[in-house]
Amino acid sequence: MNDGNVLRRCAERNFNDLDTDGDGALTRNDYLALAERRCATAGVTVDSPIGRSVAEAYLSTWESHARSMDLDHDEHITKEEYVRSFESMVRSGTMSQVLAPMFRATFDLADRDGDGALAAEEFRTLWSRPGDDLAAAFQEADADGDGRITYEEYADVRRRLLVGEA
Repeated sequence: MNDGNVLRRCAERNFNDLDTDGDGALTRNDYLALAERRCATAGVTVDSPIGRSVAEAYLSTWESHARSMDLDHDEHITKEEYVRSFESMVRSGTMSQVLAPMFRATFDLADRDGDGALAAEEFRTLWSRPGDDLAAAFQEADADGDGRITYEEYADVRRRLLVGEA
């Protein structure tokens, strides 16, 4: 497990990724905007069945985050609220559970042929870390080296990235 400084840096990076409007607070609108971006990258609208599924998963994650991280219950999660709660949730193991529906919906969105695994081209639609080498990221995610990424492999690499282990 990472030390507190690593977790804090990861939490701050994740907060910045989630804060789509850059206003210094996370709201329901930030999570919906992320879902819309994911859908747009995959070439689907939020109004489509898969798009609605993605939006629902992201909004479910917002609700879970709001319940556990919005310490003053003002429907805004500040960076400090997020960082403190993030560290606690990672240490308790609940962060992965909270993010699982969002990870699943994002994976299903990218799995265009519905075969339950992502080929490199499908992986490209959901891997959005600026500066990352896509081929290296695919290879790291493809733990068994079969040239396809299962949901379990995807969820594992996302979790490791989230907490600074990848």
